[in-house]
Amino acid sequence: MSGILSKISHLLRPKRSIRSRIISIFIIIIIILNIVFFFSFIRRDQEIKIYQNNVDINFKLNRLSLEITENSRHFDLLFQERNSENKLIYQNSRKKIDNLMAEIKPEINRDSKSRTFYRNLNNMLLYHDRLVNELLSNQIFNQSTYNKLTKLDILYSYMNSHTQNLINSYLAYHSKNYVNLLVDTQNRSKTIYAIVILISIAVFAFAVLMSNNVLKAIDKLSTSAKYLSLGHWEISDIKEINYRELNILGQTFNLMKKNIRNYIQELKEKSELENKLNQEKMENIEKERLLKESQLLNLQMQMDPHFLFNTLNTVSRTAMFEDAFATQKLIVAISKIMRYNLDHKGKMVLLKEELAALRAYLTIQETRFKEQMNFEIKTTGDISEIKIPPMIIQPLVENSIIHGLSDTDLNGYVLIDIIRKAEKVEIIVKDNGKGINQERLTEILASKVALKPAQINSKRKNSLGLLNVKKRLELYYGEDILKIKTKVNQGTEIKISIPVIKE
Repeated sequence: MSGILSKISHLLRPKRSIRSRIISIFIIIIIILNIVFFFSFIRRDQEIKIYQNNVDINFKLNRLSLEITENSRHFDLLFQERNSENKLIYQNSRKKIDNLMAEIKPEINRDSKSRTFYRNLNNMLLYHDRLVNELLSNQIFNQSTYNKLTKLDILYSYMNSHTQNLINSYLAYHSKNYVNLLVDTQNRSKTIYAIVILISIAVFAFAVLMSNNVLKAIDKLSTSAKYLSLGHWEISDIKEINYRELNILGQTFNLMKKNIRNYIQELKEKSELENKLNQEKMENIEKERLLKESQLLNLQMQMDPHFLFNTLNTVSRTAMFEDAFATQKLIVAISKIMRYNLDHKGKMVLLKEELAALRAYLTIQETRFKEQMNFEIKTTGDISEIKIPPMIIQPLVENSIIHGLSDTDLNGYVLIDIIRKAEKVEIIVKDNGKGINQERLTEILASKVALKPAQINSKRKNSLGLLNVKKRLELYYGEDILKIKTKVNQGTEIKISIPVIKE
């Protein structure tokens, strides 16, 4: 009883997640490192500020020394030539000295020795100002004036000397502070390195401990997978693993093993059925191919023969009213057309042969309609090797004559334009007839006119040739490559774009 309870408690006990443990450790490490580096960054920023401040003060002290020298020179010019320009230059120089003194005062006061030199220099400047005012106010040059000039020169040299002493004193003060700061920085760096090393040791110990546990579980999984890959389906299931992700993987492996067993059994049962289905599929494909060929031949044999009857009537009338030459010409044209139809059933023909038969057909129509309509054939590019299905162009021309130009008394026009392009050949049949309304055009393009014998003598027989061509092109090329553009009372344009199939 106790053993059963212990197993139940083991199963119910929550598994440890590898992901959560790794994330927790790394979060702690990142927080500690960020705190260490944050304080290090602040300290480093303070060091940079102190160093930059020292550089600025030294720069200002050097400027102060130079400006005192320049002030002496400006005073000499002012004393020699007392004009407003020299006076302004001297006053500006004096203001710069005062500004520099004011700027360096807060930092200089930090050091007692430097503060003494600063105070003496400031007193000298005050005494300097008093002597300058006395010299400039006195317009007479005498012994007293000369003595004051001598004192002023000596005073300038003292001020330069005190400025240099101030620079040296402040530099010594700041160097001492900066050395102490560097010592603190080095100590702090050592502390940071020690912390990083301790953290690294802790992380390494944790990684070794955790990797041992994980690798043991993975080794169990890989061993079972290896036996399974060799076809040993009798291997035992993987037991519970302490880590949640690996436990899920182990249970999934057990389920996969069972599913593979079932799948192999199902494959054995379905293999024979699949073989039978494949055999039936091949038979259906062959039947479909034969059906397509049959449809193609049937469509090609359905070409409307009514134009032949009209031609014979024309021949009989021509024989009555003309000499035998015209009759002979018509009979030759008829024979060419009939021979072309008989010789090229169910196979591809050269486009130039199709055009030769079309010219024979147009000979008959020109004789029949005389000045009622004109015909023109144009070719662009090399079409000598182009092959197309037979009897593709003539039904379109016949459609233009019967459907588009039947009510035209004069100036009817049909253009057959052949254009060779890189990847295709465009065959355009264009007329200036009465066109097709939109509803009728939609019906034709949708192939709603059925090819049934009962409709041959109906009003829709005029579209039989067009639909015949459209369906044959779809059977040959597997796509709709026939396009119609038409406007009522403006004419119709039929374009066929036949792809060039290279041998």
